[in-house]
Amino acid sequence: MKTEKVLVEGIVQGVGFRPFVYRIATELELSGYVRNLGNVVEIVIQGSDDKIADFIYKLQNELPPIAKINNLETENLEDEEEYADFTIKESSDSFSGTSVIPPDLAICDKCLEEINDPNNRRYNYPFNACTDCGPRFTVIENVPYDRDKTTLDDFPLCDECEVEYKNPLDRRYHAEASCCEVCGPSLELYKNDNQNPVKIDSEDPLKDTA
Repeated sequence: MKTEKVLVEGIVQGVGFRPFVYRIATELELSGYVRNLGNVVEIVIQGSDDKIADFIYKLQNELPPIAKINNLETENLEDEEEYADFTIKESSDSFSGTSVIPPDLAICDKCLEEINDPNNRRYNYPFNACTDCGPRFTVIENVPYDRDKTTLDDFPLCDECEVEYKNPLDRRYHAEASCCEVCGPSLELYKNDNQNPVKIDSEDPLKDTA
């Protein structure tokens, strides 16, 4: 059994990188953990030499669409504890590297489908987002990129959004900008009345503005 630590710098926070690492690690039946460490990502991986080599290959060659690795360092760990499974650990701010937070990302096709589907709970919801799209740079207040370090910290996830957030098979797994009409910010329409904003009752502010 071999244990290796991997530090990854680049565009690796806010782009679904931790869920991506989780998926390939569990597919290869490796144990250990991944976490945001300051503005880099730390991975501790445990398994056979061959599977760890496969993991490193997939890590570098099957990245999420927006992710980019600028630097990757590996270190063999001796006498490391044995891990029973692979997990996403709580972030730490104890390290500073050269990673960057990506810009806001245009809405993806799947989120757009939800907005246009009258039977979807996110129908017409203007702030729909997932690990592949939505706000990043404009909502982050500090690193590591976690919800409690963004402006969405004021909007706790509802029960349904929390189920998605905790499901490794969901595209909103650890999606920090995830929200819905029940738990997320709302869009409101105002008119300027002698420089005093007055709220206008509207079921569809975007449509009424147009």
